[in-house]
Amino acid sequence: MTTIQMTDIKPYESHVEDSKEEEILKGTPVLKSELDNLTRWETVKRFWKAIVICNMICFAAACDGYQINLNGNIIANPGFVNRVGEENAAGKIALTTHATATWGAVQSLGQLVGMWLLTPVSDRIGRKYMLYLLWLILFASIMIETFTKNWSQWATAKFLAGTGIGCLQATLPIYVAEWAPANIRGGMLLAYSAWNHTGGFFGPLILFICKKTLGESEYKIPILTQWAFLGIMLPIFLYLPETPSYYAARGLHDQGLAVLKRVNGGVKGYNVEGEYQIIKNIIVEEQERLAELGLEEHDWRGVLRSYVECFKGSNFKRTIAASLPASCQQLTGLAFLSGYASLFFKEAGFTNAFEITSILFGIKIFFVIVFALTTDRFGRRNIVIYLAGLCCAMLLVIGILGHVPHNNATKDVLIVAACFWSAGSVGLGAFGWSFAGEVAAQKLRARTSGLGSGIAVIFGLTFNTSVPIMLLDGGKRLGNNTYNTAFIFLGFGTVVWILTIFMLPEVASRNPAELDEMYEKGIAPWRMKNYVTDVQKAHTARTGQPIPGGQTDEQR
Repeated sequence: MTTIQMTDIKPYESHVEDSKEEEILKGTPVLKSELDNLTRWETVKRFWKAIVICNMICFAAACDGYQINLNGNIIANPGFVNRVGEENAAGKIALTTHATATWGAVQSLGQLVGMWLLTPVSDRIGRKYMLYLLWLILFASIMIETFTKNWSQWATAKFLAGTGIGCLQATLPIYVAEWAPANIRGGMLLAYSAWNHTGGFFGPLILFICKKTLGESEYKIPILTQWAFLGIMLPIFLYLPETPSYYAARGLHDQGLAVLKRVNGGVKGYNVEGEYQIIKNIIVEEQERLAELGLEEHDWRGVLRSYVECFKGSNFKRTIAASLPASCQQLTGLAFLSGYASLFFKEAGFTNAFEITSILFGIKIFFVIVFALTTDRFGRRNIVIYLAGLCCAMLLVIGILGHVPHNNATKDVLIVAACFWSAGSVGLGAFGWSFAGEVAAQKLRARTSGLGSGIAVIFGLTFNTSVPIMLLDGGKRLGNNTYNTAFIFLGFGTVVWILTIFMLPEVASRNPAELDEMYEKGIAPWRMKNYVTDVQKAHTARTGQPIPGGQTDEQR
């Protein structure tokens, strides 16, 4: 009899406990939207206006890619050399190594200034006014380029260009992440990379067309074409709205509701007040955590402490995660097989280096579009790991090719390996901007995004300076074999690939509150994809919508 009573009571006690837990979950602040469970195609159809806004700002990335690649290739133009070069010992006008090294250094320095020192301004004046600021910086840069007379003036233009591009690279992922619906956010962030590579392709193409039609000394027209990009960017920036997350963080709730209604007010099933309340709830929770750490101040001491906080505890893990994909791209040979691809193929004995690099650009554009369309379905973490492994494997192949007899077959294998490497590398770069905008806490997002991107820029500065030294003179400094450069990047790439496996989280279809919870609980990055958060449980208790298959604390 006693046994029967015990077995009868246990289910009853469990039911009471479950009911209490459900009631507690229902009473928690709403941190997840019911529309997060829409299919991707349904989300695209309903939130078409937000998608247009994300792609409009991503057009600015085309200016970024165009300017960087144009300026990187124009230094080989004889007309440009005659304009800014100096007379050498032989009495000929040429670019000095001091000048070219200075240009690369000051542009990378400018990027760091834009990413690290100006990102706090974004939290102060807003994302929209930050776009105006970077436009003015780029305007000043192109103005100086247009009337440049010597190498020092060009260096000033490069510093301003780097600063503007650094602002753009740190601000744009944040803007997109704050406007894009959660379950298609990855695709919207990867649109940045698609536009960037499209613009990057047109830079050397314009130089090539001018060379064939107007002569190899024509350099002025390519510089002037930058005004077209800048002219298109201004009306776009004037039209784009501020983000509701910024207004919510500043307590400007009337403006936040108004801008959310302007963009998403016509979406079927979208409750503007309810959705804005979710944004507020997420930000309030994060602000309370930061207030406990003394990071709520808005003076320079508070800004400095917020940067220091990016390197503490779970925020340090998030900063590293924000930097990993882009750093992995740099350390698996970006400067070697992309930035100085023409130089490598030329030194390797190819006579059609421009055609090969054009093919690689086409491959990059194709695959970044593929990644943008598929990332929210297949996730981000595993793809990044596979792409990093692919890049390392192709570096090994290229390195080995340098130690076998060269013939047409080995050249064909080299081109194929470079094509596979390009597909992997462009994915790493594209996901780099995605993670920079997604993985950070809301209040530290501008800081974390700038730091993550800036770390990759430091690697870029290092290799953009050293790779030409490795490749010139037939790889004289590497045993007279330019292919040995691949082994150097294979070593660096393998190390960062291992870090990626253990430190990169899955952020697809997760909102900031879910990421905050998982990092605070110390959930391992490789378990985040299937982990069921309290935010999801509360959402299910409140709406009755089922949770996609995953594991809780008890199941881990």
